[in-house]
Amino acid sequence: MDEAGEFDKAEYDSLRAELVFHQTNASAIFALNIAGMGVGVTAAAKLGSALLVLSVLSCVLWLRYSDHVMALFRIAAYLETVLRPRVTARVGEPVLGWESFLRTGFTASGFPALPTRDSRMGILVASGAFLLPPPLLCVAFVVQQGPSVSGGSRVLLSAAVACAGLIWLYTISRGVQKVRWVRAVDAKLGAVAQA
Repeated sequence: MDEAGEFDKAEYDSLRAELVFHQTNASAIFALNIAGMGVGVTAAAKLGSALLVLSVLSCVLWLRYSDHVMALFRIAAYLETVLRPRVTARVGEPVLGWESFLRTGFTASGFPALPTRDSRMGILVASGAFLLPPPLLCVAFVVQQGPSVSGGSRVLLSAAVACAGLIWLYTISRGVQKVRWVRAVDAKLGAVAQA
């Protein structure tokens, strides 16, 4: 193998390791969010502010999770649109065709179509798992703490809930941008695979 081929192989190996890293971290963050909700709701009986902290934590975890998903798609796009054509041109035959096979070759090879597009559905389902709990937790926090709070403490309670709400709204706006980006990259990868 020539020197350029060695560089391509090293780059491919590095990107595969990075894919595994991002997949592992995204799964761990998702599991942490689910486990955190269970532990936090249980702890809320003793520490009422746990509900509010959980709502913010879920938003922060969503931002990290979606960053890892975006990294996966960036790597897939690079492999399919930059590295694969370069290596294919060098060796004179199609190589590194996994992304294309997933998108077109799987059904072209006689296999039945996948029942869903995991790449798009997965991020939408995850969005719900991260972004639905925060407003529910804030409402539960207000219901739990509201009756026992008066005066200046009521102002602090309202400010804390408003802050959590603003974080949630920011997270939703970033989430919408990220989901749109993932869908656009997914569609582009599908178009490249069709070509």
